[in-house]
Amino acid sequence: MSDNKNAEMVEKKLKSRLRQFRKVLKDEDEKQKFFDEICGSEILVRMDLFLPSKNPDKYIDGIFIYMNDAGKIVDAEYYYKELDEVTVTRLSEKDLKVVTNLFQDEFSLEIE
Repeated sequence: MSDNKNAEMVEKKLKSRLRQFRKVLKDEDEKQKFFDEICGSEILVRMDLFLPSKNPDKYIDGIFIYMNDAGKIVDAEYYYKELDEVTVTRLSEKDLKVVTNLFQDEFSLEIE
């Protein structure tokens, strides 16, 4: 599927879900039924690490680290911001392993 068709399909599905959410908000019974049908959920926490910069007035860069509810790093993205332009790129499996090895023991996550 082309990126354009995929984007259109996702946009259509989103609009459909939002109509469903609006409907559910209007009726407590429908709302309860909706929640009863949700098959699960997952917690994902994003940490934003601001990396040291020699010229922070000109640019900043950092790593978004995504951790699951067990505190394990499951994904990461690198971002670079210069003036008002931000570029974000997902780390490859190889680079994710480096980030995981460096940061995994530095952060803990406790969810109650």
